[in-house]
Amino acid sequence: MSMVKMSKFNLLAFDYDRSSLLKQLQDFEYVHFNDLNKTKDEEKESILKKVIPDSTLLGVQEDLQRANWSIETLSKYVEKKPKLQELKEGVRSYSYEEIVEKGRTFDFKSLYKKLESSQKVIDEAKQEIHNESQLVSDLKHWEDLTIPVKSLYNLKRTAIQTGTVPTKYLEELKQDLSKYTDVSMDILSENKGNAYVVFAGIPDNVRRDMETLRRHGFTPVTIGTNQVVKDEILRLSKSIEDNKQAIKKQEDIFRSSTDQLEDLKVYYEYLENQRLREESVENFQRTKKLNLIQGYVPTRMVEEFKSTVSNILKDRYSLDIEDARKEDPNVPIILENGKFAGAFQGLTEMYSLPKYSEVDPTPLFAPFYAFFAGMMVGDLGYGLLLFILCIVGLKFFNLREDFKRNVKFFMFLSIPTMLWGLIYGSFFGISLPYRPLLSQTEDSMLIILVSLILGGIHIFFALGIKAYMLIRDKDFKGAIYDVGFLYLTLIGIILAAAAGPAKLPEIAKKVGIVMMVIGMVGMFLTAGRAAKGWGGRLAIGLNEVYGLTGYIGDFVSYLRLMALGLAGGFIALAINIIVKMLFGGGIVGIIGGVIVFVVFQLFNLFLSYLSAYVHSARLIYVEMFNKFYEGGGKAFKGLINKPKYFDLQKNENK
Repeated sequence: MSMVKMSKFNLLAFDYDRSSLLKQLQDFEYVHFNDLNKTKDEEKESILKKVIPDSTLLGVQEDLQRANWSIETLSKYVEKKPKLQELKEGVRSYSYEEIVEKGRTFDFKSLYKKLESSQKVIDEAKQEIHNESQLVSDLKHWEDLTIPVKSLYNLKRTAIQTGTVPTKYLEELKQDLSKYTDVSMDILSENKGNAYVVFAGIPDNVRRDMETLRRHGFTPVTIGTNQVVKDEILRLSKSIEDNKQAIKKQEDIFRSSTDQLEDLKVYYEYLENQRLREESVENFQRTKKLNLIQGYVPTRMVEEFKSTVSNILKDRYSLDIEDARKEDPNVPIILENGKFAGAFQGLTEMYSLPKYSEVDPTPLFAPFYAFFAGMMVGDLGYGLLLFILCIVGLKFFNLREDFKRNVKFFMFLSIPTMLWGLIYGSFFGISLPYRPLLSQTEDSMLIILVSLILGGIHIFFALGIKAYMLIRDKDFKGAIYDVGFLYLTLIGIILAAAAGPAKLPEIAKKVGIVMMVIGMVGMFLTAGRAAKGWGGRLAIGLNEVYGLTGYIGDFVSYLRLMALGLAGGFIALAINIIVKMLFGGGIVGIIGGVIVFVVFQLFNLFLSYLSAYVHSARLIYVEMFNKFYEGGGKAFKGLINKPKYFDLQKNENK
């Protein structure tokens, strides 16, 4: 329905033409390569070998890493803008031709060399600051020493020991040392439970003195300078300041280079496309001189594809093109939908792309999804608020394409929400001044009936799609056996069950029973027609008839349309009751009531749409898709990379 028709091609070209051919095919854009690689055993027996990318790919990958580092580094120095301003400005759009032209002429090497040099200075300066700061921190404990440290350690008649002693052992140490007349100990500072001490004794008693010190937790520390400690701290502090200035100078270079960030990002996208082009050769096979290339192009572009190949290869190629076969599992999928269905395409992609033999389910389920979600929220105020927010977002903010599609998705959900809000007569949980078509408080049984009717329509529609696919593939018997008998059975069951409550004539119930029996017998006899023996056929038929019980669960699933709508409505009503009570408390109560109303109504809106999003998806995926849809298709992968930093302008001619 909205799946692009594909054609398969096989191309033989000379190996020396490969590079120029790929460049032209990348300009063409809409070509998807098949992976022709085989297992190692298969390759050994074949004259065709895998094409290995040359050193160009390695160079591109290295440049990509450098470009990515440059972008991340410069981005740190860009002045941050308010979020609303960022959304309003959004990202720029470039065509592929603009990316190639800007990327090809961008002088990345000079910029990278400058940034790398500046970063090297910054890294070295930061390392020096770290080391010097640590040394200053260590020296601070010794700054009361007034003589050069070198002189302290080189005294000939005195043995000097510097180190730390736990503060809790300090008094005991002093008492032990008081026994000796040839020692002294000065406490220079205390920090974190340790005392920093200078111990002096005579060389002949070093063993005795060290034994005494160790008993009290003494740890030797060598002071990290030969100079006067205060002088060394001053020198280090000046060096730290000089390094900070050096960092600031290099950071100024980064800031002055941020005007090239946009071009740098374009260059990154240019490299990504180069990488994609160079990596694509891994899908090919080769002989000594020839490359075998296989893939797919949209059928509407076949002539343009032929012209592109002919222009670059002249007569040095062989090309075979045919319409892709429906049963070919390798056919890549491109979905094209209008504005409404296109907004719901993400749900299909999230589940699974269709196979080429199937139909695109997006335009088929989109109206149901929107209608179901609207019924689950069912409030005019919620729908109107969301609609206004979406319109403002689309009109005043430059959103990326993916985000814009999501905004449109919720905008389309808001419309049936407003419709059901009018049906329920609800505006932020406040009853509108008219008798609603359906009252959530008084007509719960009627809403249940409506939910079941909508479920029946949804299920019958899904089965109709299956019938269409069978008829499209000229399997008319399958349409009758697999869908016709099921239709007959379900209609018969519904007619027989509803005849009494709906007060239909007795003949209606009998007709329903007859239809049900005919349908069930037909299913029993035909469901296993593919089996060889009658035993297998009847067993499959019996299982198919038994599977009818699953439709009870399918119909019950649609009661969530009623349940979620009532839940959101009653929560909104409860919020309004609380607000009304607060309004009776004077000016403070009114302010509190307004805050409660805004905060909790917004929260209920969020929860309502979150529930609607999830449960509507469940009704589509479980109750609808299992009737006709399998999925498992492969996404079309063209030769142009999806930009990381920009939106890609589409070529309208394609």
